[in-house]
Amino acid sequence: MFVVMYNLRAMPAGHQTFLRQRTFSVPVRRDANNQINRKPLTPGQGRTLRYLIHLRFQSSKSGKLYLHRDIRLLFSRKSMEVDSGAAYELQSFTESPIDPPFSSRC
Repeated sequence: MFVVMYNLRAMPAGHQTFLRQRTFSVPVRRDANNQINRKPLTPGQGRTLRYLIHLRFQSSKSGKLYLHRDIRLLFSRKSMEVDSGAAYELQSFTESPIDPPFSSRC
C-alpha cells in the first residue's frame, strides 16, 4: 500500500504538477546498549530503493483536481533479506517541483 501525503490547495485552475515518493530500506544501527542509532546516512551509504510511485495531477478550468494520465510504479527486484536477521526500516521521501511548483496546461 502506498500512502502519499500531499497538499495541492495552492494549485491554480488549468495547471498541472507531479509528486514522486521514494521509499528506501535503511539499515538500523544499534549502539553498545542495543539502542537504535538514527544517525543520518550519507547518500548511497547502505540505503536501497525499494519502491517508487510517480503521480501526475491536473486541475480543470473550474479548479477541480484530477489524477492525470498514468500512475508509475517501481518495485525493487532485490530481496529485502528479511530472513538474514539484519535490522532495517523503511523511510519515504516525497518530492515535487519547486520552482515553479505548477505549470500551465497546454
